[in-house]
Amino acid sequence: MDVECDRLSVLPDDLILKILSFVDLKDAIRTSVLSPRWRSVWTWIPCLSFSSQDFPTMDKLSDFVTHVLSRRNNQVQLSSFKLYLWETSGQDVALRIMNHAFSLNVQQLNIECMLMYRPCSLEENPGIPYPLSGSQTLKQLTMRWLSGADYIILTSTREFSSLTTLYLSYITLYDGFLSMYPNMENLTLYHCRITGSKVLSICHPRLLNLTLENGDSRAFTVNVVTPQLKNLTIAEYFARYQISAPELASLIIKGKCPCKFSTDGFHSLEKAQLSLHSLKIVQSSDPSTIISLLQEFHNVKLLSLSADVIQVYYKDFLSDNAIN
Repeated sequence: MDVECDRLSVLPDDLILKILSFVDLKDAIRTSVLSPRWRSVWTWIPCLSFSSQDFPTMDKLSDFVTHVLSRRNNQVQLSSFKLYLWETSGQDVALRIMNHAFSLNVQQLNIECMLMYRPCSLEENPGIPYPLSGSQTLKQLTMRWLSGADYIILTSTREFSSLTTLYLSYITLYDGFLSMYPNMENLTLYHCRITGSKVLSICHPRLLNLTLENGDSRAFTVNVVTPQLKNLTIAEYFARYQISAPELASLIIKGKCPCKFSTDGFHSLEKAQLSLHSLKIVQSSDPSTIISLLQEFHNVKLLSLSADVIQVYYKDFLSDNAIN
């Protein structure tokens, strides 16, 4: 073997960066000592991922992230940035790192903060304001904040004008929060809360896909006004619904039955799925709610019903016949 031949170094930059994307970031940085050719290669990596589990303290994590971001080649687009926190605290560190990533024009940001979970009410903990600096380039934002002791309220003084996909988990929302995302098309809210009101208003002119999962345990009102909405999924979300979505093509309701469901009519609905899996939940619901919900599907082309829903409908049918 010719020891003078370095086959790895002669590979194209794109291929080298692809290889480094599968390597721990610390190891990728260590390649800078291999040769002058490798001295700055790691600064071109377009996808960065950090975890607090790799550092003894949050300060060490913060210092390392600052080191990496401050030495990046800013001529290379930062396409993806991921941060995982597994500590008893770390809100300030996460906020500082997020805003630093925004300043580097990141396109996709994923923040997961898995702290000690303790469910609490809004009265016990109304939420901690979390001021974001905004971004003109961010297209996708995911925030999973699993911490009952540290719910956060996202705030911003600037719009996220390029953002099209937003996923929020265990976040406290404020009325009008969607105004910061004028071009959003995809929204998922998982176990989110609304502060200062029992009405969650989702009013957006461009929204195409909406998913609501595991809502507040208290029954409140969800008001949806989305003229372009195509797909709506509601899972384990007990509430009163007022839906205005004239272009809705697909509706999925799983788990808990809404305590009230009213619409302006689903004239474009092509597919509907009603899966109320728990017989106990269904039987405790007012049958008229389920019947009125089924009546919203009169124009649907494909209808899927769980056995529990069919049973409730059948019992109601028998009851009507017995009266007659």
